[in-house]
Amino acid sequence: MRILLLFSGVFLLLSACSKPSRTIKPAFYYWQTSFRLSPQECYFLESLECRKLYIKFLDIARDPESGAIRPLSLLELADTSGLAGKQIVPCVFITNNVFQQISPAKIEWLAQKTAEALRSIGARFPRDMAAFGLGGKLQEGGGEVQFDCDWTASTRDAYFSFLRKIKTYLPANCTFSATIRLHQYKFPNATGVPPVERGMLMFYNTGDIDDPEEINSIFQEEDAQKYLTGAPDHYPLLLDLALPVFSWGLVYRDEELWKIIPGLRAAQLTDTALFAPVPGRVYLRAVKKGTFLSAHYLRPGDRIRLEEISPELLRTIALHADDADLAEDATVAFYHLDTSAVQQYPIPLLQTVWKRFYK
Repeated sequence: MRILLLFSGVFLLLSACSKPSRTIKPAFYYWQTSFRLSPQECYFLESLECRKLYIKFLDIARDPESGAIRPLSLLELADTSGLAGKQIVPCVFITNNVFQQISPAKIEWLAQKTAEALRSIGARFPRDMAAFGLGGKLQEGGGEVQFDCDWTASTRDAYFSFLRKIKTYLPANCTFSATIRLHQYKFPNATGVPPVERGMLMFYNTGDIDDPEEINSIFQEEDAQKYLTGAPDHYPLLLDLALPVFSWGLVYRDEELWKIIPGLRAAQLTDTALFAPVPGRVYLRAVKKGTFLSAHYLRPGDRIRLEEISPELLRTIALHADDADLAEDATVAFYHLDTSAVQQYPIPLLQTVWKRFYK
């Protein structure tokens, strides 16, 4: 009997000390202005058991000429047939300067107008797909709405006020989430914690995009580890995770970042009559003569830094991200879904990546 009691006590102690099991749901971001899933993308999502899509509904920014706050790139619904059985999370991207020197009255106005735009776009979805509760049928438990803004010390109070205000204009049973950068994750006391229910930890963009000498601003292993080392054991919000599956070209003109070309791949820079490798910098190409690239006119002397996330680098990113304080019911979302991602990242690779976060 004593042995049995001792064994039971040890078992209970080990059970109490062990971490709870973590369940993971895979997801993708859809960050284009017109929504239509190709047959290849639908097959891709089904093969990955992906039932959740974070879809950008609109951008909000200041007009560069007038400084007026206005919506940009409102989502167009070209075809919703690929959404059957998917959970939709509407996303709003807001540039940081929107919240610079903004009055309380303007914050109230912005919250109201943003909610109206979300409802207007949401109402265009088929009623049985509108799981987020902004239009059509509100599913049991409500849905989620996510806000993406890289706030700073000078804009934090205004942005957080906006988040509190917009809750009053959207369904009460909605879950509100916000993106969290790595520096905000490490220093929650200094940067503040958004007044929402969940955070999406963006495990990328660790480098300096404005620095023409940077190698890959999307991810640098040593930079990411610096943000994890010394971070609090527990972040104040339940955290989901976003991992990068994208590429871009950064065009530098006169040593300053001039243009970002999303989705650029190495195959587009192979014409040696137009682009020359920069000695000692395999990631750089110098423009030899004027040409158009993805509808952007490049001048001789411009430099292009191609930044990609290879399958090997994606595995490395996931290895480091596994040390973050993720929620027990975390979503692992890949940014972002397009033809390039379907071609570049094999299904078995992404399955291995998102399943590694099970505990």
